[in-house]
Amino acid sequence: MKQSLSIIPDQWKRTGIVTIGGLLIGAGFADCLIAMNSIDLNQIARGLTIFSAGLTILVVMDNSKTQKETEKLHKETQLRMERIEDKLNALH
Repeated sequence: MKQSLSIIPDQWKRTGIVTIGGLLIGAGFADCLIAMNSIDLNQIARGLTIFSAGLTILVVMDNSKTQKETEKLHKETQLRMERIEDKLNALH
């Protein structure tokens, strides 16, 4: 079995990355709200960029989690199929 050399557990890494994404979304949204008072288009654009960066981080994390779950399900299904094949060969 492959041993991980990482000191920080994966759960903490995911939590940290999701927290950073959430903070970026909040900061971008707040920047846009502040810019609405003065109608500063540069600040609105900066806020939207920060917001989209945070949203991108969250989407990538969700896709990564979904992909890992799908790979795990695929491996389990493959093992079941191999067991069924072995049983069929034994019956034959």
